[in-house]
Amino acid sequence: MNFLNKFKNLFQNQNIVVLLLIVVIFVELIFYFQVKISNTSNLENHADKVIALCAKANHRPTCYDEAIPQLMNSISMEDAFKVTYLVQNKDRSYVYCHVLAHKLSAAEVIKNPSLWKDVVTRVPSGQCSNGGIHGAFQEKFRGEFFSAAEIEVLKPELDDLCEQRENWTPTGMEQASCYHALGHLTMYITSANIRASIKLCDDLALKKNGRNFKHLCYDGVFMQLFQPLEPEDFSLIKDKEINKEQHISFCNKFTGEVKGSCWSEGWPLYRDELEKPEGLVNFCSKAPLLERDRCFMAIIYVMTAIFQLDSEKVLAYCPSLPKEKQGMCFSSAAGRMIEVDYRNIEQAVRLCEESLKYDQENSCFKMLLQYSGYNYKVGSPEFYHVCKTLPKEWGRQCLKKEKK
Repeated sequence: MNFLNKFKNLFQNQNIVVLLLIVVIFVELIFYFQVKISNTSNLENHADKVIALCAKANHRPTCYDEAIPQLMNSISMEDAFKVTYLVQNKDRSYVYCHVLAHKLSAAEVIKNPSLWKDVVTRVPSGQCSNGGIHGAFQEKFRGEFFSAAEIEVLKPELDDLCEQRENWTPTGMEQASCYHALGHLTMYITSANIRASIKLCDDLALKKNGRNFKHLCYDGVFMQLFQPLEPEDFSLIKDKEINKEQHISFCNKFTGEVKGSCWSEGWPLYRDELEKPEGLVNFCSKAPLLERDRCFMAIIYVMTAIFQLDSEKVLAYCPSLPKEKQGMCFSSAAGRMIEVDYRNIEQAVRLCEESLKYDQENSCFKMLLQYSGYNYKVGSPEFYHVCKTLPKEWGRQCLKKEKK
């Protein structure tokens, strides 16, 4: 009888323990959702204040680029990107925030420079054209120039910079953006020595398993020369600038992919001409023969951003190109839309649908299908959203990537 009473008491005590656990979990869930709702509300307030501050600015996007980083005095980098997302939802004129992403990740690196590699893994994907990766790199090495011997010591730290690490499994696009940013970084640590930067790309962007990211790295090198953004960038290339008259002879010093990157990244010297389709044809006809298709793709990528991702402008531009280039034009424009922001998938699909009257090869949808497993993590909610948004047959092919 005594044994039965003890068993009964134990059972009752266990019920009390279970009940207490349920109460604790319930209270924690309430607290979690209260905090989450409160945080969302605070971020909404921050977004509204930024929009109000910039409402009368001559150019609102530039104002946002300046105002949002100031919020990091009181909120995290991740929350600053969330505020950016909210501002973009409320003001659709703010479609391109690459410069802002530079500033947000740079501000985070300043807080603790030793954790700069971690910042690279924390910046969001599919937002602001992945500019956060660039900003983290450049801030870490801003104003620091290294001797050849010092660079040799630094190289092992840079060798795995864009490779999968314990807390980072990059998508194809993230990895490509990283190697492109690495090209920018080489210019900083070599004090804009083009030859030394190219050599670093050769050493760091060709991996032992045969994967080759050198061309992306070369693009970053020459972009740093031809497209400085901030005062430090202009200071870096002081007295090394290349003007339009010098461009051909300068690029002729190089060969192959290096020459191709030199030519394509010099596009700002020809911006007015490139806004007309015949200007693009003329520009890329001067690129090395094997680099001409890549030149076309690269410049359409640029023009789509200059057009502020306006589909109507793309639809007016691409059909005026030679017939064999029209599919390439639409596919590159659609790719740029989702590279700038994953939310643009519906717009990219509509553009591809419009392109069918000019592109019998379905180049545009083929590009979106390729990007479904390149820009997005296969199996993620974003991936499924892309597959669901694509027309039926393309959507089925998209979902097959999950089974590979």
